Amino acid sequence: MKKRRPWGNTFCFLMALVMLCTGLALPAAADMGPKPSVEVLFQGLEGERYQVTLLSDRVQYGPWSAKEDYQDWMGDQEAFEAFASYPAPAGWYFLGEYADCTETGRFVWSYYPPETFYVLVWLPDAGRYLCSSQPVSRYAFDSRFAASVSGDTLTVRPAYDYAGEALGLAVRAVLTILLEAGVGWLVFGLRQRAQMALVFKVNLVTQLALNLLLNLSGYYWGPLLTGAVYLLLELAVFLAEGAVYARKLSWNGKKPHPWLYALAANALSFGAGWELAQWLPGVF
Repeated sequence: MKKRRPWGNTFCFLMALVMLCTGLALPAAADMGPKPSVEVLFQGLEGERYQVTLLSDRVQYGPWSAKEDYQDWMGDQEAFEAFASYPAPAGWYFLGEYADCTETGRFVWSYYPPETFYVLVWLPDAGRYLCSSQPVSRYAFDSRFAASVSGDTLTVRPAYDYAGEALGLAVRAVLTILLEAGVGWLVFGLRQRAQMALVFKVNLVTQLALNLLLNLSGYYWGPLLTGAVYLLLELAVFLAEGAVYARKLSWNGKKPHPWLYALAANALSFGAGWELAQWLPGVF
């Protein structure tokens, strides 16, 4: 009978672990877990008292409906009636969600925000409205917009922090490469220039690919699914690195441990990344 290779048992174990963790990460009900959100940051209304809502091109979106009458739990009745009476463009509707943004300068709709919308501002002291000049659409799982006011004009544009995301990607990749090279140096005795060069080259490719795919996953799908994707991508990275090390990495007379090294290095970087994500969520 053909014997199973030593790393085969490890592979099967990891596959089972990934499937178990993925199952535990998924929501138990259809309405659980993070939902897409819209955040609008305002400039030009400092010192003004104002309330904000989004006008939807659907009569109903998620739990929100244009057909609902005011009820006590809906908050400020004056603001509700002001938005409800606004002469919205044909085919656009006030769904009942609004907030006073005077203190914060930001409006967040975090539970089933409309896909496409106008931003509508009501200034009660002045008795006037400001409505964005054209509708905008959500572009990511968590879509951020900048709204600037000049006179009677409200301009809304996407304001995603691409530079910050790129910096976070680079920092994660560099720290991971250093961690995995350190494991090779300290634990597995990979201290020759050729050995370190191969380790750096392999990790540069795998870590940039891993972190780019994680960024894209978070951008489009949000944190819940990205957590499951993270496990699967880490498994793929382990297999890719182990295969390269088994074929290309010279051990110079020592007993080779390419798969053990790949497993140890990726387990350390995975654990470190998961822990640091709790402390530096903007970077990890």
